[in-house]
Amino acid sequence: MKESLFTRAMVREFGNIRDILRLESGEQSELAAGQVRVKMAWATINPSDIITISGAYRSRITLPFVPGFEGMGHIVQSNDPSLLPGQRVLPVGSMGAWQTYKDSEAQWCFTLPDFVSDKEAATSYVNPMTALLMLTEELHFTPGMRVIINAANSAIGKMLIRIASHLGIRAIAIVRKAENLALFDDFPVESVLNSSSPDYPQQLAALQRGGGVEAILDCIGGEESLSLAEALMPGGQFIHYGLLSGQPIPPTFWRSRPDIRFSNFHLRLWVHGHEKALVQRRIDEVMALIRDGVIATEVVAEFALADIHQAVDAVLSGALKGKILLKL
Repeated sequence: MKESLFTRAMVREFGNIRDILRLESGEQSELAAGQVRVKMAWATINPSDIITISGAYRSRITLPFVPGFEGMGHIVQSNDPSLLPGQRVLPVGSMGAWQTYKDSEAQWCFTLPDFVSDKEAATSYVNPMTALLMLTEELHFTPGMRVIINAANSAIGKMLIRIASHLGIRAIAIVRKAENLALFDDFPVESVLNSSSPDYPQQLAALQRGGGVEAILDCIGGEESLSLAEALMPGGQFIHYGLLSGQPIPPTFWRSRPDIRFSNFHLRLWVHGHEKALVQRRIDEVMALIRDGVIATEVVAEFALADIHQAVDAVLSGALKGKILLKL
């Protein structure tokens, strides 16, 4: 493909991703001053992408847009002296990974070390950065503290557990299905609870009677948040970073536990709120954790951009337990 031509997935209205996602082709415009053009190699499909396309965040999203928060590629053209053609980069700071070429502001392109592969790099941002930053920036942690991690069988849940252990934090994992309990036989967890079990409320109550956990990392929301709060120690920390239930945290959450130190964590807000040099250092830390085997992402399928609708079906089916990549 000529570098002047592109193919991209485009969203021109909010709704069900199966109904509104379209592939488009065209010719690139002139690269603006201070920008770099990245030939994308790989991108991921994350739950946050599908939620964004649905219109859940429409108040801060401008139509039309190319989805995809996570992907990597190499620079083919640069209007910034700090970045050179041929360098491998993560172009973050905005959506747009689901296309063959992405024009990005130089300040949002972060370089990659040679010791990570292209596929490792493509999956290194959304989950790994979120997990590392929550545990080291948002969480007021001390070695030996106990934290609850729900949806623990998710990719980011497993990542949080491994990084927490690496930092000396004891994790209590919560899953929704009994068959997921065995997934953690080889994981460094203190215990694994099944939120669908009849004795789950008693298990949370037992944690509270034992002094409670110091923190909770919640990506579900809804009534689950209210239940979890019972296990938090007085003045404990509750970090909310996802809404898998599709339901907001109920008002009774704050009325029942006014002592809780509550915060939301959004990777985008953290990245946009810090200097590029610091963001690059934290990305470098993620890469080192990948190199050392602390962070690992299982890629279970790859689809060409032309087959993106098949990729979306695979994600929505839930049948593939791992990351699905788009080959660009």
